[in-house]
Amino acid sequence: MNIVWKNRTFFGKQQLVFSEEDKAFLIKSGIVEVQTRAESVLAYLGAGDTIVVNEGLDFYARTALNLEEVELEENRYASFYNHLLVERMDEYHYGAQARVSICIKKLADKFGTEKNGEIQIATNFTQYDIANYCNLKREYISVLLRRLAGRRIIRIKPKPWVVLDMEALREYISETSF
Repeated sequence: MNIVWKNRTFFGKQQLVFSEEDKAFLIKSGIVEVQTRAESVLAYLGAGDTIVVNEGLDFYARTALNLEEVELEENRYASFYNHLLVERMDEYHYGAQARVSICIKKLADKFGTEKNGEIQIATNFTQYDIANYCNLKREYISVLLRRLAGRRIIRIKPKPWVVLDMEALREYISETSF
């Protein structure tokens, strides 16, 4: 891979606009929300992930963001997000509780910080974000998060959210995924 060292910085909560020459960027720091044209959240990307410019997707800086332009093989562009689309479509076979639990697990895995056996999720994420990701109403997300908190799987107050027991979260996903 031939790397071109062009840095770009964004200052959070804005749509990323790319030029026609832009192809791919490595996220050095920050969080990017990837949305379909129908405004469904496809994924949240973070440090170490690659943004491949795609005219069918919109990218939003969720936090301050530092990107480095990188070169990818030409044949990787077309199918770069296909695995994410397939994964997200599979999630929609599950009920609301499983989808919310999967979302919490993904946020903890990707944006969590472990401390004393618990995983603290980055404070940038809100109930609205989970609602958009799961295609559910924010009010219903509140109910479903309280269920997880009632089982002592997560703590939602005070913020930041904390996954108290990752194994219990995995088991809960299995229980609710049918």
